[in-house]
Amino acid sequence: MRINRLILTNYRRFKSLDINFHPKLTVLVARNGYGKTAVLEAITSAFGTFTGAFDLGKARHIEHSDVRMPPIKDSTGATDSEPMYPVKIEAWGEFEGDVQHWFRELTGPKNKTTIKHAAPITSYGKSLQNRIRDEKDLPLPLIAYYGTSRLWQTHRFMTRKKVIRASRSIGYEDCFSSASNYKQLQQWFRKASLALLQEQQLDGEKKEEIGNQLSSIRTAVDTVLQAEGWHNLHYNLALEDMAMRHREYGVLPVALLSDGVRSIVTLTADIAFRCTKLNPQFAQYTATKTTGIVLIDEVDMHLHPSWQQRVVSGLCDAFPCLQFIVTTHSPQVLSTVKRENIRLFDINADGIDVAAIPLATSYGEPSSTVLQAVMDVDPQPPVPEKGDLDKLTELMEQGLYDTEEAKKLLEQLKQSLDSTHPQLRRIERSIRRIAMLGL
Repeated sequence: MRINRLILTNYRRFKSLDINFHPKLTVLVARNGYGKTAVLEAITSAFGTFTGAFDLGKARHIEHSDVRMPPIKDSTGATDSEPMYPVKIEAWGEFEGDVQHWFRELTGPKNKTTIKHAAPITSYGKSLQNRIRDEKDLPLPLIAYYGTSRLWQTHRFMTRKKVIRASRSIGYEDCFSSASNYKQLQQWFRKASLALLQEQQLDGEKKEEIGNQLSSIRTAVDTVLQAEGWHNLHYNLALEDMAMRHREYGVLPVALLSDGVRSIVTLTADIAFRCTKLNPQFAQYTATKTTGIVLIDEVDMHLHPSWQQRVVSGLCDAFPCLQFIVTTHSPQVLSTVKRENIRLFDINADGIDVAAIPLATSYGEPSSTVLQAVMDVDPQPPVPEKGDLDKLTELMEQGLYDTEEAKKLLEQLKQSLDSTHPQLRRIERSIRRIAMLGL
């Protein structure tokens, strides 16, 4: 299952937006407030009737808070706002080899989100729920959304007595919650680990299934974290918590790891956990064989720049059959992504919101180049000395490097920025080269 295209009408800040998605990876890029998160959450509403069709899933709808509220001036010049209806989310996607089209609407302040025109995705979910009661090897697609509160906020947790033998549809439980599902994962890991230690309570088939699921989750987490040295996610009975091993630091509980490590561990483990519950028939290959859609807001959140350069490729390697749609503010992330995978939000000459592939290349480019060429941000920070630096550069380009003004600016900048500043060193090299050539 994947999504190919989305059209939004009167949804949050968008009067209209038409966006298409890469089948494997789409990275959404925009300034704050330009609607990246809105697109992710619109996708969850588009697939809301699919997850709602499952026993342990929950439907997601268009909320009245999603209605566009543009400012409107009255005859006196005062500004007010008025809700704009209908709100419409239109989607094209693929499941079971067919391209399908459906849409959902919120037509007025007293109405609920429509479902009649979402029949293709609704029927697909209902069909899968009915079939898994008898077809234990039927693959189920994953869909999950991870918001920016995934590290700190946890949703209400219910202890399950039968978490090991729970319905496969547990893979859809809270899948659109922006809060963390870590407590459920922790409970499952604890019970699964204890069950393997108490072998006499398991039949041979169930023991093998649990072992394969634990292996699949560990392998996925190891794949994403291998460059950081952390591996072997497990439930540590002595620590009574999830823990990981490091070649230098030994075994530490996940709760004590840095925010960056912990956010990626919990994200990756939760995706892998859902894969294992949805498709236990894939044994230790659930993470690499499960298809579906994963939405991640600010994929670079809390990560060191060196890890930002590896996080997207790590996730794609760990889950090669999933379609990832992520947002980022990081040029380090974009420097590892090809331009056809990027959607840059902007407003065109006609005042219409667009999400287009950037003209500039990004893959393999230095972060400073990506910052300027793709994100349209000057890599030179707006410090007070920037004006003098621009002026000195301009004098250089005009051949006026030997004037008193240029010399004075150079000395001032060497004092305030330090003589080792890269741009000052380039200017001084140019001056020496010109002097040697006698130009």
